[in-house]
Amino acid sequence: MRDKAVLVLLVALVMVTGGCTITHKFGPFSGKVVEAESGKPIEGAVVLIAFYTKGFSVGGPVYRFADAVETLTDAKGDFHFPPRRVTLYRSMSIWDNECRISIFKPGYGAYPKNSRTFSVPNLEQSRFIPENERIIFHLPKLLTLEEKKENLYKVENPAGIPNDKMQNLRRLEDEERVSVGID
Repeated sequence: MRDKAVLVLLVALVMVTGGCTITHKFGPFSGKVVEAESGKPIEGAVVLIAFYTKGFSVGGPVYRFADAVETLTDAKGDFHFPPRRVTLYRSMSIWDNECRISIFKPGYGAYPKNSRTFSVPNLEQSRFIPENERIIFHLPKLLTLEEKKENLYKVENPAGIPNDKMQNLRRLEDEERVSVGID
């Protein structure tokens, strides 16, 4: 009986500690952000990509933040993220290969939640960006104060990301809040 209890304890210990350190290489990611109507590049738009792990529970999958990177588009509207290796100590988890993307620039529709934004090739308003594929994101110019206020609620803030990992996104959101008169 005691041997069975020790065996069960050892199996449980291996299951809990097995695979505690996990690592994965993401990317590269690249694309361009343009104005939807004119096709002109949008400089200074923040592009945020977030990485998650997936664990399992009796209620279904549980996604947990792992890392995030952000950049600003250049004068041509281009952005590029080189491959990034993420290593974590996390038991009983696997990597979620679907990397979440958010794009925001004051005065333009936020991707992916603004219904007038789209990408080429068409990601169907997806929150995810594929690796090794250049995507062009089209953001509509917002013309009214009401559109700009409503758009602030459509900025995708993927769950669990600490503010220090999305400083540009927070800064641009704050700029837009001030410009539309929201504290």
